[in-house]
Amino acid sequence: MLRALYTFLIVAALSALAIWLADNPGDLVLHWRGYEVRTSFVVGLGLMVVVAFLVLFAYRIALGALRTPAGFSSFLDQRRRRRGFLALTRGMVAVAAGDANEARRFAGQARRFLDETPLTLLLAAQAAQLEGKEDAARGYFEAMLAAPETEFLGLRGLFVQARRADDRTRALEIARRAFALRPKTPWAAQAVFEIETSEEDWAAALATLDRMLAAKLVTRDVARHRRAVLLTAQAQTAEEAARLQTGEAKKGPREKALSLALDAASLEPDFVPAVALAAKLCGETGRVRRGAKLVEDIWARHPHPDLADAYMNLIEGESAYDRFKRVRLLAGHNRDHIESRVALARAAVAARDWLAARGALEPFVGAQAAASNADGRPSQRICELIAAIEEGEHGDRGSAREWLARALHAPEDEAWTGEGYRSHRWSPINPVTGEFDALQWRAPGLRLPSVVVPPVAPSVVPSGPAPEAPPLAEEEPAPAAAETHHIRPQLEEDEALAFPPPLPDDPGPGADDFDVEPGDGEGTHKW
Repeated sequence: MLRALYTFLIVAALSALAIWLADNPGDLVLHWRGYEVRTSFVVGLGLMVVVAFLVLFAYRIALGALRTPAGFSSFLDQRRRRRGFLALTRGMVAVAAGDANEARRFAGQARRFLDETPLTLLLAAQAAQLEGKEDAARGYFEAMLAAPETEFLGLRGLFVQARRADDRTRALEIARRAFALRPKTPWAAQAVFEIETSEEDWAAALATLDRMLAAKLVTRDVARHRRAVLLTAQAQTAEEAARLQTGEAKKGPREKALSLALDAASLEPDFVPAVALAAKLCGETGRVRRGAKLVEDIWARHPHPDLADAYMNLIEGESAYDRFKRVRLLAGHNRDHIESRVALARAAVAARDWLAARGALEPFVGAQAAASNADGRPSQRICELIAAIEEGEHGDRGSAREWLARALHAPEDEAWTGEGYRSHRWSPINPVTGEFDALQWRAPGLRLPSVVVPPVAPSVVPSGPAPEAPPLAEEEPAPAAAETHHIRPQLEEDEALAFPPPLPDDPGPGADDFDVEPGDGEGTHKW
């Protein structure tokens, strides 16, 4: 609509101009070198317009003739670039599809049309990798290091190659160079940290962690936990060094280990390995009260066997009875937890207080066992403690053998578990995979078929042959309740245990194997 209006206005203006010129005629006279040229004003104006158009046309022809070589060259360059980018696109598609021959062909075309651009070098390197030519690919990646704009891309490619070749030294060198070039790149920072921890270079890992925190690649909470783990690892190393020394030479490494462990425990008060190590070193350096307080503070929230071991060994040369009294005080901080009862039973067995030991384990073998255990059966360590009680109190080796046989098929206790690895001793890295802070305190998710033994309530019964166990039956995996950040959920049902306990050739004694007369020991406390 507006365009039609504009056209109408222009036509109207030209018509008005033509009418005005017709109403106002005039003459145009030109005097030049004695000649006089006379014409009307309208004709003279038209001639001037034609001459101006011809001059402009001649100028454009001359200018085009002068620019023809440059224009032709620009046309050829644009054509080469279009063909180069088309080859580059097709080459990337071939790489993604895994077609090595097409990738190599298009990489050659891209390099011919686009020269040594970053993308052409990357395509050539990937095409060489598809063909298994690692040396050629390394050459392309190293060529990228020459230019600042492609240096980081070349470092990335060389790092991936070194990692595939399992060359940790080369990978660490490249990752550190990439981290220095771009400190805020997550893969470079994480690669440096992972390799340093897998090589147990704790001091370098701490420095890298500080740089990662400064670059905001990790949160403060994650950095604090990692620092606690690294300090605990340093403390373990210093403690092992002190153990190899003798006399006064032990003092320095041991004090250093204690200082590091206390720093870790202050950063993460609920981190069991740090607190347990700090308490152990407090006992070795005569700081018994401080070590006891460390364990007692965390015991109310997160009881753990490592804490119990550290607490029991705080005082060197302590009598079993005095140790039992101290452990009873510790158990009072979390009376009904299984770890409190197991620690109390261990101390009571060492002190030969059989009644206290039986009372501590009663909820796990009596009528209350179903409430305290998901499948109503005592775990392996509880079966072993009961066997020690039976043999220690009554000298009943038959009953002890029965409980040890049960232990072979009982639910396994929790342990520090990682991929392909299980141990009762914590480690800052998974010894199998080298992964940092990967061990979790949990029970295995899959168990072997076991003997289903119904729980027997403790009562005053005459000793006699133990009842025969029913046939083997499959056991349902028991769910585990995760209590803290260091006690993780169980393995998934499809995750096999790395090192399952072997089935024994002898499943244990039956009722006929016991040489016990009915009525012997009548009136004594039996499970």
